[in-house]
Amino acid sequence: MSDAITLYRGDTKVITVTVTDSDGAAFDLTGYTMTMTCKTNLTDTDAQAQFQSTGVIAAPTSGIGVISLTTTNTDINTGNYYYDIQINKSTTNVYTIVNSTLTISADVTRDAS
Repeated sequence: MSDAITLYRGDTKVITVTVTDSDGAAFDLTGYTMTMTCKTNLTDTDAQAQFQSTGVIAAPTSGIGVISLTTTNTDINTGNYYYDIQINKSTTNVYTIVNSTLTISADVTRDAS
């Protein structure tokens, strides 16, 4: 399964992530936060990121988190970007759970109102 995401510019998207341990069992996300960071270049600093979106831990003991991308997040130049999703409980418990690409495609309609 690929973690690559393709969206039209300005579209919304809900990303549901299920975190498992090395045995495939649900990873307990109690006390964790989840963040998606999208960058133009892998070497960009977090301050240079196109966006960062904080997720919601929807079902902690089942390892389920949800990240909602808004039109503000995805209203960026068309092209290919890099993203990752990290969970962290403290500075000593940081895990990158997804690392892939995000493609923003051109849309036709620019004013949804």
